[in-house]
Amino acid sequence: MLKTFSRAAMIVMLLTLAACSQKGFDTNLTIDAKPVPGADFSKYKTWSYGRQGEYVLTGNAVLDDPTFRKSVSDHTISEMQKLGYEHVNGSPDLLLMFQVIEEQRYDDVKNNPAYAGFDMQWAQQSSDDSWTEGTLMLFVIDAKTSQQVWGATAMAELDKQSNFDTKKQRFNEVVSKMLANFPKRTSP
Repeated sequence: MLKTFSRAAMIVMLLTLAACSQKGFDTNLTIDAKPVPGADFSKYKTWSYGRQGEYVLTGNAVLDDPTFRKSVSDHTISEMQKLGYEHVNGSPDLLLMFQVIEEQRYDDVKNNPAYAGFDMQWAQQSSDDSWTEGTLMLFVIDAKTSQQVWGATAMAELDKQSNFDTKKQRFNEVVSKMLANFPKRTSP
């Protein structure tokens, strides 16, 4: 019985170590809405993108593709319309500005020099030890005062295997999730 318990405890411990790898914390989508306290949304009816369009060019061929950007634009317009806001080309009440950041990440545990003297057979370097993390930030600005009134941030590991259409779909799903907590417009 003790032998069975020890073996089970060892398996649980190994599974826990595997689940807690540094990369494991960065693979899930996280979204953080950032409302500005005291912002009065009752005065806002219309919106438009900032000067850069949907977002500043990223240097990523897929994200900067005009078809991709139009998909993001059309989807955001649709989501904001569902919330009761009208997209206009001139004199908006609100400006929406997305910022996209891509960063290479590495498994810091395996690369930590503090472990150089230990037997790290369980932690051999592999292609899974580096990945690209994407951050999408949304800033909502009062067009008259230039003050931020709302924001959101989304972070996730970018899928290396997805095709162009899947990337568009996932990007738009993230935008929908980011806007899920945006204040709905009430009447007139």
